[in-house]
Amino acid sequence: MCMKSTSHFKMTIAWVCLIGILCSASVKGLKSNLVVDIEPKRQTAVRLGESLQILCRVGRPLLVCRVEIPGEAGGIVLSKGQPPEDGIEYYGEGTETGQCGVNIAKIKESHDGIFKCTVTPTDNRAEAQASVRIIVAKPPKSPELHASPGSYGRNTYRKGEKLEVSCSAPSGRPAANVSLFLDDEPIGNEERPTIYDSNVDDISLAVQNATRSLDWTDNGKVLRCVASHIALDRPKETTMQLQVFYPPQPQPNIERFGYVIGREGIVNVTVYANPRPHFLWRVNDEKIAEGHPDESNRIETSTAVDLGRGAWSVILTIDSVQKSDTDKEYILEARNDEGASEYRIVLSTSTEPADIDLDAGSIIGIVVGALVLILIVFLLIFARATGRWCFAARRRGDEEAASGVGAGSEAHITPGDEDEEDHEDPRIIDEKMPQGGQENPIHASTEYVNGRTDVKEPKKDEKTDTPV
Repeated sequence: MCMKSTSHFKMTIAWVCLIGILCSASVKGLKSNLVVDIEPKRQTAVRLGESLQILCRVGRPLLVCRVEIPGEAGGIVLSKGQPPEDGIEYYGEGTETGQCGVNIAKIKESHDGIFKCTVTPTDNRAEAQASVRIIVAKPPKSPELHASPGSYGRNTYRKGEKLEVSCSAPSGRPAANVSLFLDDEPIGNEERPTIYDSNVDDISLAVQNATRSLDWTDNGKVLRCVASHIALDRPKETTMQLQVFYPPQPQPNIERFGYVIGREGIVNVTVYANPRPHFLWRVNDEKIAEGHPDESNRIETSTAVDLGRGAWSVILTIDSVQKSDTDKEYILEARNDEGASEYRIVLSTSTEPADIDLDAGSIIGIVVGALVLILIVFLLIFARATGRWCFAARRRGDEEAASGVGAGSEAHITPGDEDEEDHEDPRIIDEKMPQGGQENPIHASTEYVNGRTDVKEPKKDEKTDTPV
């Protein structure tokens, strides 16, 4: 009896444990099936003092809507119709629709952190949560620009030299967006910016690198490191101007037009070089240093004028242009430590020819127009040769004319087309034909059969051919 009671007791305990396990699994299943959708889904950055709305939703009415805001003590239970406290109030269409949201009127520095919403449905005692990171934006410090040193100093390079540059913006929250420019030209786009972010004291560092082979046209350009950020009203910028040394750049022969005999003539030449070159003029075989006249005092050269960014203006003045001046050879020599170049100048009293500068669109239009014209000519030739299109009526007229000649000849010799009294028996025609006309019987009979009555008799004084 005692053993029977013991086994029954064990069975009862087993059933109780099984029911407990099933209930626990059921509760976990209900809890796991309760999914909370949160907006925004990803971490969001907001400026200090701006408003922020966060909304959590489930697919069933809610019994409890509780939120945890960084920097605010404990959890806050919210429901529709509650008055706001410290700028925090319920946001959404109501807990009965399954919405649990919060509106923060003014974001504080302390609100940076993890936001949580916890909901309890009316048909379930299990809670469900969702969270999102709130980033209270903090502007970065001034961007820093670092460049590899040049051959002549920190920011002075030679043509063809490789420039390595780095742009960084530290301490932004979130990390700043950094960009590199040479004047207004973006550089370094082939390399994605590198972001170094740390959760310790919100330290971040955004870096953009670039590499460029410098050309003479880069001289005088400004290297710009630009940092933009949600917490900035306008981007921050750090700049550095580049100096690129290069020899005087070559140019094709320089032509100058419109000189008038007896009047002053001015020859202006612009040379690109850095650093400043030394200039020397050669007029035929005579050398003239810059800023000096020639032996005749008719020709004088000026000192080079700096136009900026390596451009130099050099002027040669002829006191009174003579015809012989247009036949002379003018050569300007420019030389600096990087190299030298010579520029040949040709003078003319003729007017400058019109410069016809066609762009790509104009050239394409001319080519297409020429092709269309050729096609039209070809089609006209083809239509005329084959009697098509506009030449079809002419071809039909030619064919009808050709067929009409043949039909008319036959009609005159076919019985029944005219009255019988207008024709005579062919035997009578043969009897009436003169003997002298037997040399050309076809011609004689044709004239008669065709009804020609205007055949003239030969004059008496005219000789007639008789057979010998």
